[in-house]
Amino acid sequence: MFKIKVALADAQALTKVGLRSFIKEKKDLELLDDISSLEDLRSTLKQEQPHVLLVDYNLRNFISILDLKEVNHLSPKTRILVISSDNNKSTIFQVLEIGINGYVTKECSQQEIVTAIYATAKGEKFFCNKVLDLILEKHLQKEEKDECLPTELSVREVEVVQLTASGLNAREIADKLHLSHHTIYTHRKNVMKKLALGSVSELTLYAVKTGIINT
Repeated sequence: MFKIKVALADAQALTKVGLRSFIKEKKDLELLDDISSLEDLRSTLKQEQPHVLLVDYNLRNFISILDLKEVNHLSPKTRILVISSDNNKSTIFQVLEIGINGYVTKECSQQEIVTAIYATAKGEKFFCNKVLDLILEKHLQKEEKDECLPTELSVREVEVVQLTASGLNAREIADKLHLSHHTIYTHRKNVMKKLALGSVSELTLYAVKTGIINT
């Protein structure tokens, strides 16, 4: 049986006990050894190449937002699912802009967290309602400041938005559309500029709101 390798990086003992219990209940999830420091994180990423990194960036003297930027370099196939109790909008937006795959809070149910793990492993985007509300709030604030003129996207740009919002990276989109990854980067840059969006997370929400993709 194929197993999804999950690396858990959280310094709160009670949270770790709960998450370990959730994960061990699923036969197709393999929980790797505990990550208790930045050094452990780097070592696990290099040696194990986990499919999903379940991590809290908002704990003192532990993993930081800056550290998360290293993940793709150390283990390109590892997808990041954040689980945190952070209530600071600014830092939440900072971590979303890194390009993480998902974000849930520690108030989410066991079922929602497990669903998020599976979605992240498949390369899908998964954000709990609290985080989606923050993204929507930010997007609506931008709309109020703009003139709200209609924005037209080309057929190719719509395709790029659909595939990006589905969780594919630029190289995967390039392969699917038989284009160079440089062309995909250019299309995505133009779309973000046209729509006045600042991150892939905001682009995903835009795609959902406008019906470009279905949830």
